[in-house]
Amino acid sequence: MNILKNTFGKEEKLCSEKDIENLYKVGSSFLNHPIVFYYLLMPDLKDTQVLVSVSKKKFKNAVDRNLIKRRLREAYRLHKFALTHKYHLALVYIGNEMLPYQQIERSVTQGLERIAKG
Repeated sequence: MNILKNTFGKEEKLCSEKDIENLYKVGSSFLNHPIVFYYLLMPDLKDTQVLVSVSKKKFKNAVDRNLIKRRLREAYRLHKFALTHKYHLALVYIGNEMLPYQQIERSVTQGLERIAKG
């Protein structure tokens, strides 16, 4: 029995350049403003692996980029149980301004539910 923990550890981070390249080439994507979701079904994975990205071009200060990434990771961590299968997943923030956590959380939740529905 696989017990899901409410954590976001190293094994849940998508780090492999080969896997990331494959995700962008082969995977599906959709926009749920201000986040673009890229996903690829990976049934042999132990856990869903996630990549979080914020554009350096739109947010010059690292402090701002890191805040948005923390908000994205936290929203994913709290709502990852909506996913029924294992995926490679990329959350790319494309908004022009920093949004409050509630809006980011709503967007992540809706996106995860859309992925889970197939």
